[in-house]
Amino acid sequence: MLQGARRRIDLLLGRRTEFPPPRPPDREDAASLAEEVGRWFAGAEARFERIFLAGKPLFVNRHERALFARLADLGVVERIGPSIYQPCVRLFPLYGRFIATDLLSHESSDQVFSLMFEQVYLVRNMDVQAGDRVLELCLGSGVNSLFAADAAAAVTGIDVNERALAFARFNEALSPGTAPLEGLQGSLYDPLDEDRTFDLILVNPPFELVPHDASWFLHSDGGEDGLDVVRALLPDTAARLAPDGRFEIITWSPGGAHGPLLVDLLREHLPGMRLTVHMLDAQPLDEHVEQFREAPGYDAFRERLAARGLEEVYFLFVHAAPSPTPGVEVVTPTAEIETCRALADHWL
Repeated sequence: MLQGARRRIDLLLGRRTEFPPPRPPDREDAASLAEEVGRWFAGAEARFERIFLAGKPLFVNRHERALFARLADLGVVERIGPSIYQPCVRLFPLYGRFIATDLLSHESSDQVFSLMFEQVYLVRNMDVQAGDRVLELCLGSGVNSLFAADAAAAVTGIDVNERALAFARFNEALSPGTAPLEGLQGSLYDPLDEDRTFDLILVNPPFELVPHDASWFLHSDGGEDGLDVVRALLPDTAARLAPDGRFEIITWSPGGAHGPLLVDLLREHLPGMRLTVHMLDAQPLDEHVEQFREAPGYDAFRERLAARGLEEVYFLFVHAAPSPTPGVEVVTPTAEIETCRALADHWL
C-alpha cells in the first residue's frame, strides 16, 4: 500500500517510475565496468545501497561522475539534476556479481523479480556438476543460471517474459559465467527441440496463491493454489532429463495435515527419484494471501481453499535425483537458512 501511494505521488510530480531494461555493455567495456562498480561498492557501500537498494536519488561527487556517466549511458541510472542521479534498476551484490532487476515502482505485470531469499538459497545449494547441461525454467533476472554457468558446460534459460530475458542479457554481459547463457522466450519447455534433454533442470516458479479475478505479476502468479505453473511443467519433466538427470525446485506450496501439495505432485511425476525436501519456512495460509483481501471474489477464493483442507503454506527447496531407494527425506537446514536470510534481509 505504501509503495503504491509513493508511486502515485511520484507520478503527480512528473517523476518516472518505470524504465526500459538496461542495455548490455559492449563486450570490451563490460569487464572494466564491472570492476569499476565493484571498487565503488567496496569503498562506498552505504551510497551504493542508498541508490540501488533503497531506490533514493544520489548526489554524485566528482570521483563518481565518470562511473555514473557510463551507467547512465546503459540505462542503469538517470541524471535528474546537476550531479544528481536516480536509479532505473535495483542492483544486488551477490558473491562477486552484480545482478540488476526492476525497481519496486515498476508495477506492470512484466516486472522482473528482485533478488530475495530464494535466489540466495538456490545459488548456494543447487547441484551443478562439472560438464552439466543445465536448463532453468522461469529464468527471471538470470541470477541462478549465471552462477550455474560457472561449473556447467552449457546453460539454457527460458522465460515467457521478454523483459526478463532483456535483464538476463544485461546481467550476463556485466557478470558472465564461464559457459554462455542461451536465453529463449516461451512457455516452459515449448521453445526446445522435442528430443533435447538436460543433466539438471532448475525452477523457481510463480508461486503466489492469486484469486481468479485479481491481476498480479507474471513472476509470481501461480493461480488459485499457487501451483498452476508447477502442474504445467511436471508432466514433461521426466522426459527432459538425461539418464541420471536431476531436478531442483524452490517455491511455496499450500498444504494441510497431509503436508505440502508440491511433494505429492513431485512423487507422482518423478517416480524412481529420491526427493530431499528442505523445509525453509511455513506460514498460516491467511497470512500468505492477506495481500489479496480486498480483491474481487476473495471470500469465495478463501472458502475454496479451506474446503480442500489447505491451511498452511510451506517454503520448500526440493532436490530430486534417481535412486534405487525412491522416497522422501525431509531436512531442516537451520544454519544454512540463517546464513541466506541474513544476506537477503540486508537488501530489504
